Amino acid sequence: MKKYLLRKVYLTLISFTIIGSLVFYGGHLGWAQAKSSYVLPKTIYWGTRYVGASLYTIPATMAEKIAPALGSKIRLIPGEDVDMVAMLRGGRIHLSTFASDCYWASMGLANYSTFALGPTPMRMIWPGLPSGSGLTGLATKVSGIKTPYDLKGKRIARVVGAAWSESCIRGTLAFANLTLNDVTIVDFSSTGASYKSLADGKADFCTGSVTASTMYEVEASPYGAYVVRYPHEDKEGWARYKKFMPYAFAGYSTKGASIKPGEKVPTVMYPWPITNTLATQSDEFVYAICKAIYSKLDEIVAGYEPNEAMKIERAIVPEAVVMAPYHSGAIKFFKEIKVWTAAHEEANNKQLAHLEKVNKRWAAFTEEAEEKMAKTKKKVDPTIEWPLIVEKEVGMLP
Repeated sequence: MKKYLLRKVYLTLISFTIIGSLVFYGGHLGWAQAKSSYVLPKTIYWGTRYVGASLYTIPATMAEKIAPALGSKIRLIPGEDVDMVAMLRGGRIHLSTFASDCYWASMGLANYSTFALGPTPMRMIWPGLPSGSGLTGLATKVSGIKTPYDLKGKRIARVVGAAWSESCIRGTLAFANLTLNDVTIVDFSSTGASYKSLADGKADFCTGSVTASTMYEVEASPYGAYVVRYPHEDKEGWARYKKFMPYAFAGYSTKGASIKPGEKVPTVMYPWPITNTLATQSDEFVYAICKAIYSKLDEIVAGYEPNEAMKIERAIVPEAVVMAPYHSGAIKFFKEIKVWTAAHEEANNKQLAHLEKVNKRWAAFTEEAEEKMAKTKKKVDPTIEWPLIVEKEVGMLP
């Protein structure tokens, strides 16, 4: 109960942060500049995860390469996913790099099922699709956890304020027909801290990237590292998992902590990293970012191994829109370099239509909730009611 209350307090504080940001920082970065006079900001603010996470190292290597091409300084602003959504909505950052929270924020689900948040119009600038490194279950070698079925009674590290962490944990437990009641949850403030908890012997299992630098520290620790196997042949387990992670698919991790050369480990995969912004960001800004990334792509990929997920043939694919639609400025650039096809257009339009339904239903839900609370004097909990509405009336995917 104490941990539940702490999480509620955390999300409430984030909500107040967003409201305050909208009041004090709204419009600060000037999203909608006139086309004829548009000039890139002298300093571009880029939201990332904290140091030690792959989603810090990835944008850090990207920023180093593209800043000279843009002629702007790039300042990285670390935080967890809810923090980044808050900063985007409040106009405190221009863009950010996400994993699956890009999906959850778009849908207004998980940590975003609050009246202060709800669905956020996330748009992809440049996604990624890993070829050999999943965002999956990670464990210490001494824990004996080899598959999700071994998690009962174990200590699981959870990142407070990160929908991807909560959802991946619940999905992994569901894979094995387990629930949160079957394990001990240990909360941490950041992704890097959750990884480090394995190296420090404070937890047995966490979720994250197999190529995160901190996971190599876990591998070198007395506890060792082990990439948890999600057997592809367990169709029922995967069906239960995808109820919590609808955008995930079965794949093989071939590189990362504890994985030997030539080894293929059956793990969870989904599109990441996702460099994104809001739909309201100017086309000129997004076009310029895409052009700079493209011009430096070989250097970006060479700079950090997981960046290979952003290779043009892997990243700019119709399947990536499961996370969010592409930004119109990105589409303009991809059409220019002739990688945007009819299949991209169809998938993007389908996702846009789906999110339009989500947003219309959210607007109706908030009105209904306001009327209900006024009449009954009882609170409506969107964290309970909104996910049920999405599942029954709209759908988790198009």
